[in-house]
Amino acid sequence: MKPYDMVREGLIVFSTIAIIVLILAAFWGFPGKNYWPLTIKEVATKAPIAFLNRTVTYFDGTSGLQTYGPPYTHDNANAQRIGPFCPACWVGVMFPLNAKVDLVMQPLQQIADLNPAVATALKTYQQASAKQQMAWSQAYTAALGKAKVQNGQVILPNGDYGPVQVLMDGMLKFARAGLLEAALTVNTNPKLAPYNTDYTRAFLYLGGNIMNTVANHFDEPGGNWGMSHMAGPYPAAWWLWPYTLLYQIPAIGNLPNADLVAFLIFAAMLGTLIFLPFIPGLNRIPYKIPVYKVIWRDWYAKYPSGDPSKPATK
Repeated sequence: MKPYDMVREGLIVFSTIAIIVLILAAFWGFPGKNYWPLTIKEVATKAPIAFLNRTVTYFDGTSGLQTYGPPYTHDNANAQRIGPFCPACWVGVMFPLNAKVDLVMQPLQQIADLNPAVATALKTYQQASAKQQMAWSQAYTAALGKAKVQNGQVILPNGDYGPVQVLMDGMLKFARAGLLEAALTVNTNPKLAPYNTDYTRAFLYLGGNIMNTVANHFDEPGGNWGMSHMAGPYPAAWWLWPYTLLYQIPAIGNLPNADLVAFLIFAAMLGTLIFLPFIPGLNRIPYKIPVYKVIWRDWYAKYPSGDPSKPATK
């Protein structure tokens, strides 16, 4: 047996990695100031047209969340799978979500309780036929492509938008006041209010183009190491780079089921390391490549055979 100072070795390893990470961060870190988490209020204030575009997709049922599949909807056709292997399908819907109702209609009902104009518009919309509702929404969506922002106000060209314009303006004002995120959080489980800490709906609200635009602005999409990169002067989750590395491979990153493929590859790699001593062939690598003799070179200099009863002969 040989004395071994685990604390000293741990400090050496930690210090070495910390120095390397800081040096790399100095050369490849984010060049700007720290950027705080993106909020619905910020988007509604700085990019109102982008906010309205996102909101109306929930409102008319055309957002990807409507058919996302588990864990939000029962549409298994869009769940990530490899042939019959579909873990999301097995788990099922753990967080049931109706994007139109949960993300727009519930907040609108709360706005209507405070704003008579929104209350009237909401009643008019609900009393109209589904065909008429869709016609108003489509006209409004098309008009957003020609909209302009003047003094913080979204100006639309003339058109027949029915009550949709009033409803979307109500959502915009609600979001700018910083109340939409709170409403989405409370509505997730009203029984827990005000102690509800499930922010899933608020996070989902900004998904898609808005989040991708912000990520691209800061060079943080999946193709630029995404979750292991961070807006700010400090290193991010650098320990996730083996997982993030898989998304840099076009054959994996461009797949529609890239998340599942990357997970399975990483799980296989991790499992290989865990069970390495029991895998025939691989468990002989240390004997073929005796790195351990370099690490314990002082021991093997004294006992070449590794047997302390057979010291080296002088």
